Amino acid sequence: MSLLALCAVALCLGLVWSVAYRLGFREGRLTLPLRLIHALAEHEVGCRGVDPDRVVRDLVRVLALPERESRRLVARKVRSVAPSAPRTLRSA
Repeated sequence: MSLLALCAVALCLGLVWSVAYRLGFREGRLTLPLRLIHALAEHEVGCRGVDPDRVVRDLVRVLALPERESRRLVARKVRSVAPSAPRTLRSA
C-alpha cells in the first residue's frame, strides 16, 4: 500500500510541475506573494496618491495579473484607505 501511495504522490507532483512549467516558469516568470501585491497596491493608492486606474494598468502590465482581479484588488484597497489629509512623518 505504501508503494502505491508513493507512486501516486510522485505522479501528482510530476503533473503539477508539468502544468506550472507550461503556464509560465518556462518563460522565466517569477511568482510574488499576494501579501506583497496587496501591500504594493495599498501603498500606491494610499501613500503615493496614484490614480487607482493607473495602479490597475501597472499591475496588469508589469505583473501580468488579470485585469478583473487587479480592479477588484485596487477597489478593495481604495475602500480601506480613508480619505484624510496627507500624513507626514511628523503627523504620524
